[in-house]
Amino acid sequence: MTASAAIPETALETPAETKNFLSSNDKADFDLIAAVRELGLPDDIAARVELLIEAQKKREHESAQRLQTILDSVVEGILIVDGVGRIQDCNKSACVLLRTEHDHLVNSGADEMFIDRKNTVRHKLLNRCINISSGILRYDYTETMGQRRDGDSFPMEIIVSPAHFMGENSFLYIFRDITRRKQAEESQKKLEGELREALKLEAIGHLAGGIAHEINTPSQYIRDNLKFLNDGYGSLSRLLGSALNTLWKHRDALPEGTFREFSKQMRDADLEFLLDEIPHATQQSLDGINQVARIVLSMKEFSHPGSSEKTATDINRVLSNVIVISRNEWKHSAELTEELDPELPHIPCFVNEINQVFLNLIVNAAQAIEMSGRSVEEGHIHVKTTAINDQILVSISDNGTGIAKENRSKIFNPFFTTKEVGKGTGQGLSITHDIVQIKHGGRIWFETQMGKGTTFHVLLPGEDRSGAKTPAADKKK
Repeated sequence: MTASAAIPETALETPAETKNFLSSNDKADFDLIAAVRELGLPDDIAARVELLIEAQKKREHESAQRLQTILDSVVEGILIVDGVGRIQDCNKSACVLLRTEHDHLVNSGADEMFIDRKNTVRHKLLNRCINISSGILRYDYTETMGQRRDGDSFPMEIIVSPAHFMGENSFLYIFRDITRRKQAEESQKKLEGELREALKLEAIGHLAGGIAHEINTPSQYIRDNLKFLNDGYGSLSRLLGSALNTLWKHRDALPEGTFREFSKQMRDADLEFLLDEIPHATQQSLDGINQVARIVLSMKEFSHPGSSEKTATDINRVLSNVIVISRNEWKHSAELTEELDPELPHIPCFVNEINQVFLNLIVNAAQAIEMSGRSVEEGHIHVKTTAINDQILVSISDNGTGIAKENRSKIFNPFFTTKEVGKGTGQGLSITHDIVQIKHGGRIWFETQMGKGTTFHVLLPGEDRSGAKTPAADKKK
């Protein structure tokens, strides 16, 4: 027979018993080439069939390699689980995620990957995956807590879907570690909460000017009336003294017992005490209402909408306003003293941003003292301003905990904080640094000693240098 002779169809037909055997090559290791040789085909036909089988084997091998490469490349873990919940096979990512070896994972129970084993999530997934009423198989998805083989737990996203392998109903488990996503969601929630608070504070800031005006008007009435009462009392007191003196001189001309009765009424009314204390009471009221007026004025100036351009600013006035506004933050931790240079020139600033800088530094100083455990009498914050040529140096000192050596290089980094959760976001000093150096072309640095305290220095230029480079701005002077 020539090489080009056609292969009889009957020659390539497989007997029924052999065909069934070959169809089960996924269940038994069978040598097809040896089977072909046993058929007794002509040599040239047998050779062509063997070549075809070899080529098919090569294609199947390459296809299996490609599939295995794909499965091992995906980040999701993939498990093949039989109907009784035992793992039949898995990919490399499943071993990595569950922290075990392939041989240890295969033939183990799928329930072991779930934290909840009494009322397993797997059973719930399977119940939802198999719609008994309609007989339809579909996939289902959930998020739950997974458990690695070393005992660690992790948030897991898992999909279970029906599958058929080796003629049996099985299930395909596809799962991933969603720890980073959960952390991102928590961070997002935290940022959204902080944004809501910031928007609320911004709204309060917009309202503060109007509220200050509303408070200021009745305060002015109270202050004016108290001053009137205080001044009027002096006149009445002098008149009453003169009347009593006249009454004493002419007591003998009065009807008998009149002066004695009048003296008794004065003693009963405690007139001497009233004459002494009424001036003190009105003066204290005047001092109190003047303090209210100062707070209202400071709040009004502090919350005034900022300009898009720098304006000539009195740094001493800014600091005085900030000290008044922040009093509730530091009065329970320390005494605060001021040493403000009266000869400071006005310098160009974004007032709102500079307000925030000094507010952050004073609040941080108070918190550092509070963390040190010092009493109010022991705690001390000192605010000092100094004119240096055409620049202004502001120094804010505290006798708090000081800054640890390992934290000093990170103190201006965004989100870095040494405060406990809920006490700080790690943004205050980072924002302060940017405002001083980038927006104002100034410098900010600190001097610190553990257990003794910290001084932050802010150097602001007398002219606009916001475009200037300041490479050593955050280094210790």
